[in-house]
Amino acid sequence: MNVISFGDGACEKTRRYMDSYISNELLVETNHEVLRHLENCPSCSAEVEVRSRVKTRLKAAVESQQAPADLAVKIRRQIHQQQSRSRLADWNLWTMAAAAVVVLSIGIWVTRTRTYMPEIADRRGQDVFIQKVSQSVSNVLRVGLGDHIHCAVFRKYPKNPPALAQMAKSMGPTFQGLAPLVKASVPDRYRIIMAHQCSYSGRHFVHVTLSDGSNLMSLVIARKELGESLEGLSPSIRASGVPVYQAVAGRYEVAGFETPQYLAFVVSDLNAENNLHMAGNLAPTVHNFLARL
Repeated sequence: MNVISFGDGACEKTRRYMDSYISNELLVETNHEVLRHLENCPSCSAEVEVRSRVKTRLKAAVESQQAPADLAVKIRRQIHQQQSRSRLADWNLWTMAAAAVVVLSIGIWVTRTRTYMPEIADRRGQDVFIQKVSQSVSNVLRVGLGDHIHCAVFRKYPKNPPALAQMAKSMGPTFQGLAPLVKASVPDRYRIIMAHQCSYSGRHFVHVTLSDGSNLMSLVIARKELGESLEGLSPSIRASGVPVYQAVAGRYEVAGFETPQYLAFVVSDLNAENNLHMAGNLAPTVHNFLARL
């Protein structure tokens, strides 16, 4: 196995080696490269956690199944009947027996996958992870953080995202003009890889996700619920008069601003300074857009 060198496209390279990493099959040097990337990439780190849980469940499911009591007897009988044949024939028999075991295991895997793969979808594992990283931020900032992790981090993205116009349309008539404004407010290296309306924990969101190939950033918007406000916090900056509040939650940076009716959040795996800078760029445009609704 060759040693990989991580640079541009580090997330894509890491995902190619995740299963080998989980199975402890990488060379020491490659393993260290993966570890260094995971320490600084919450998206890949979260995916490793999910894959590890699924693998553990699948392994336990397969190991819990007992082969038919007479299977070993049948295999030995067939091997005995073939002893007079050539070594090639014996080898083929062993191959057939091994294949039968593989087929049995695959059948069990497929059946059990229907039970255990929805673990990702049913959000139990996600909720544990989100609760863990959310402990250090206020309840109101958790609103945007939770949807970012649920909807942007725990997600498989297509290699080629839909066109911006198509994604904007999927946001509905009220918010379809938001995606082009977001794109115009961020550096050119960022592209929108998802824009839609979604739900998490019983709450409705408008969600735009961007990536520069290494970092993942979300603009998350939610209609305010009774009593929700950021005003009790201390703003970190004022962007064209819009107060922007910031907090750190593990590897994630969360910045928030508000209008009388909406909460808006910029959540990313950028460092604090860069995330706040991005939020400062987005806040005036998004605030004006929401204020007109």
